[in-house]
Amino acid sequence: MQQGGRDDLDWLRVLLFALLVPHHVAVGFVDWGVDIYRFVNNQLASDGMTLFIYWSHSWRLPSLFLISGIGTYFLTRRGIGLQFMAGRIGRLMVPAIFGFYVLNVSDGYAIAVMTDDPRRFTSFWSDWLTDPAPHQVQHLWFLFSLMLYTLLCWPLFALRTRLENLNLSPAVLIAGLVSASALAVAAVKPYAAALTGDGYQFAYYLILFAGGYIIGARHHTVLDWAARNAWVLLATAIALFMAKSTLLTLALIADIPTGKALAAGGWVPLGLEPQYATTFSVIEAATAWTWCIAALGLAAKFLNTSSPLLAELNRAVFPLYVLHFPITLVGLALIAQISWPWWIEFFLLLAAVYFFSWVLWRVADRLGPVAYLVGERPAAMNKPTYV
Repeated sequence: MQQGGRDDLDWLRVLLFALLVPHHVAVGFVDWGVDIYRFVNNQLASDGMTLFIYWSHSWRLPSLFLISGIGTYFLTRRGIGLQFMAGRIGRLMVPAIFGFYVLNVSDGYAIAVMTDDPRRFTSFWSDWLTDPAPHQVQHLWFLFSLMLYTLLCWPLFALRTRLENLNLSPAVLIAGLVSASALAVAAVKPYAAALTGDGYQFAYYLILFAGGYIIGARHHTVLDWAARNAWVLLATAIALFMAKSTLLTLALIADIPTGKALAAGGWVPLGLEPQYATTFSVIEAATAWTWCIAALGLAAKFLNTSSPLLAELNRAVFPLYVLHFPITLVGLALIAQISWPWWIEFFLLLAAVYFFSWVLWRVADRLGPVAYLVGERPAAMNKPTYV
């Protein structure tokens, strides 16, 4: 059993971070992925891949912030003083800075090569180090957001005992958190578009992180309730996702720019007026929360089982997160040079990303303090912690 004290939470954490890889690989196999990566594979998948990406994106990031909030609750049982905060910020910022200045150079260079950027042979490297652009952060924005959320929620950590004794039923607690998230999305999304935790997503994900901490304080009661209602929650999550997808499809059919604005946010500054915008925003928050709580319930129901492999996987997930994205883009650039069916290239790249992320982590793990650069303690200090 890991530091969280519950094997189901540890298994869920492993699965949630593992889902990052197929999601990011999949973006390279759809035509609109060029708007994100600036290049895509030469063989593209069908619309089913777009649906998979949209489904996973609707709750993948919310679930990561939620599980991070729950994990933070377990970490604060030893105190919330300056030593805790310094250690927490250091654990997040060391791999973030290393990734910013070292790891992301490789995928930045891959992008430059694939887009025929003339700087790739001249000023690219100096520009990358001396004039860092926002896109250099890439997937590491998650760590910067977690650092800010940890600082903002410091006062909440001081209420740990009161939260543990909070006399609210799980249903009322979850309903309150869903309502807070829905209000944040409905109020901010019309004015502030988001892509990587910015815009309306900053407040949205902050509530999920704080909500995770509150759920952590009541984890026995909440997880038992979620396990009893797991199938109802899952059915509700599916229905909400279908409603969300239908509203977005109708908006895109009516007008593509308006539909895109409905998905990303910020339609008011653009002078657009999507139909059912408030309803869509509320459903967006409810969909994410329902999938997240359903996942907690299913994990409590089926994954509360210890395994020797769990400790190793639990240590690997943070390094996997730090390492996988540069490997994904470099691999995408390489695999685009061959012309195999897309599904072969997709699964080949997927396996390669998992394999090389694991290998690089194991190498760092055996090099003592180098392990800190990818977000983990050295093997000799085997003491798993939560992102």
